[in-house]
Amino acid sequence: MGRNTQVISSISRKAKLNITSFVFILFVLISIFVSINPIVTMISKRNQISSLENKLNIARKENIELLALEKSLYINEVIAQEALKQFNIASPEYKIVYNVNEIDKLKRENADDTLIEEKAIYSNNNLWENLKILYYKEIYNADS
Repeated sequence: MGRNTQVISSISRKAKLNITSFVFILFVLISIFVSINPIVTMISKRNQISSLENKLNIARKENIELLALEKSLYINEVIAQEALKQFNIASPEYKIVYNVNEIDKLKRENADDTLIEEKAIYSNNNLWENLKILYYKEIYNADS
């Protein structure tokens, strides 16, 4: 009876193959979609790590430069120069050199501070005095 019996299935062989291939493809797609999220988070974390490493390298470089500057400040000559500069004192062996501006010379020469003469010279480091010279030379004298 075992050899002569034939089981007739309600689903054909082609339909079974289609169902198994559909289930397999569905399993592959689900596994791909599930694995995409960890891959994306891993890539974003890698980018964050690389940007933080760059910031760390920049901070280390600045730290090294500041340490070198700090070491240079411990030299006795630098300490003496800084103390002399901060307290406006000078030791006898130092020369004191003053940078006198042409405008200051004119102010001292003229007791009258309202007019600046034509020989006033513009300075590279004093914007307000340059504006004052410009006003008195170009605008004030043009009106009078």
